Amino acid sequence: MLVEVTEKPKAYRPNEAARLLGVSERKLDALIATKQIRSFKVGKSRRISAEAVDQFIKQRERAEGR
Repeated sequence: MLVEVTEKPKAYRPNEAARLLGVSERKLDALIATKQIRSFKVGKSRRISAEAVDQFIKQRERAEGR
């Protein structure tokens, strides 16, 4: 049975979030460390919610005056 996923994920792995934002994983780690983007852990794995990605983008747009 093949399951097709058509909706946006609720959370991303760091490499996925970095790709979405167009930054390196190292830069994303720095954004997390400085609390510029929120993240959470599931066991030993870190995740970034889709909402946190969207909020980060909106904050950056506001900071740039867009």
